Amino acid sequence: MINRSRERNRKRINADLQAPLQTRKIYWKADKDDAVLPAKRRQVNVRWISGILLVLLALSAFALATMPQFRVSKPTVSGSNLINLEEITYYTGLRSIPLFMVDPESIRQTLLKRYPEAKDVKVKAMFPNHVDITLEQRKPILEWDFGGSKFWVDDQGIVMKELTEPSEMMYVLANSFPGARNKFDRKVPESFTPHMLKTLKDIYAVKPEDGTLFYTYENGYGWMTKGEFTLWLGRDSNDLDEKLKMAESLANYFKEEEIFPEMLSLEFPGAPYYRFSE
Repeated sequence: MINRSRERNRKRINADLQAPLQTRKIYWKADKDDAVLPAKRRQVNVRWISGILLVLLALSAFALATMPQFRVSKPTVSGSNLINLEEITYYTGLRSIPLFMVDPESIRQTLLKRYPEAKDVKVKAMFPNHVDITLEQRKPILEWDFGGSKFWVDDQGIVMKELTEPSEMMYVLANSFPGARNKFDRKVPESFTPHMLKTLKDIYAVKPEDGTLFYTYENGYGWMTKGEFTLWLGRDSNDLDEKLKMAESLANYFKEEEIFPEMLSLEFPGAPYYRFSE
């Protein structure tokens, strides 16, 4: 009896029988199925691994989106004692949202627009459910007392309607503000230009140390002198040294001639004038 199964498992060997024994080459020819089977097994293994990874990713995404451990309840805010946490939570939308939906740059821009008193905002999202917000407050250098209401200005000219923290700063008592459209304009400006700030600093530096700096729409900046009249210098600091020398000379003249004006305007050095009280 012939054993068929053994014959099926046999491999064929081709040898070059004409060549010398030492140089004969023997070639092993595997069946076609022996070469294809490992490749098919590799394909099946890769598909299984890819499928498992896809399922794991889907489960992870579902967990991040739904589980409370990965949802932000409210942010942590530092750097300011005057900004309400609930207000920030409302404007940023950081209430019970998945951490992966937090956009730090979008939140930063929203807060900078909403709170002009913030010079910069840093937003940091941290796994699993924390968002830290740090606000850098602007430091005012000027308090503008504007007909009973006040606003504050920082060194970049940004106007703030609320005082973040008390500190020493310049003070101006005014009935208007630089850049007003007319004397009835009561709208608080959004900012002071660099030229406005420079003018203010230049004039503030030469006013009497214990005197109050005034500003009016009609006359610009000025202060009460020791001669009991108000000296007005105009809306800018051009020719400031010349104006101060002229003011000193005219003050001596008034004293010698026993003239008691109410005000002296040197807004235009070439055309000074003074006026008596009515």
